[in-house]
Order: sequence, then C-alpha cells, then structure tokens
Amino acid sequence: MEIMSMVRGLCLLPIIIVYGAWLLCQFTLGLIMLLLVAWLIHTLFGIAGDVVLALPVIYVLSYLLPNPRFGDIANTFNFKIKANGNDKVLPKAQVVDFKAYRRGTKP
Repeated sequence: MEIMSMVRGLCLLPIIIVYGAWLLCQFTLGLIMLLLVAWLIHTLFGIAGDVVLALPVIYVLSYLLPNPRFGDIANTFNFKIKANGNDKVLPKAQVVDFKAYRRGTKP
C-alpha cells in the first residue's frame, strides 16, 4: 500500500511541478502587467493618477482588515500609577448574600 502511494507520488510529481511553474509564470506576467499599467498611469497623470490607483486598494483593504474598536484600543494601554503613601486604602467590601431577602423564599 505504501509503495503504491510512493509510485503515484513519483508519477504525479512532474505534473505538479509543471503546473506550479505555469501558475508562477502566469502570476509573474500578471504582476508585470499591473506594474506597467500603474507606471503608465503615473507618467500620464502624475500624482492624481497615483491617488486614483490607491483608492481601490484602500477600499478593498478596509473590508479585509477588521475595524478597531476604540474601547479595545483603550484597554490595550495599561497605565500603572504608583500609589502615594498618604492615600487612604479602603478596606475590601464583604460580599452580602441576598438570597434570604428574596420574595417567596424561606430562610
């Protein structure tokens, strides 16, 4: 059983390598075309073209990245304040059980 898996893997390895190389070539050509188009827009329109090119990227990234909540950001900063020796330290409050004071319950 293990030998058959190794034979299958060896037979499929050239196909996987060729297909991966083809995908890498397609990706590289697409990236080159995008860079050429961006360079052409930059040379023709200048900074206005750069802004127009950046707006869709910013729009897509705003949906992909989670929106930070201001409360969560505030909780990430923990400020440690040293207590002065003159401050009065209040004693800890004791927990009171209110079950006996509920309506309809027996003590």
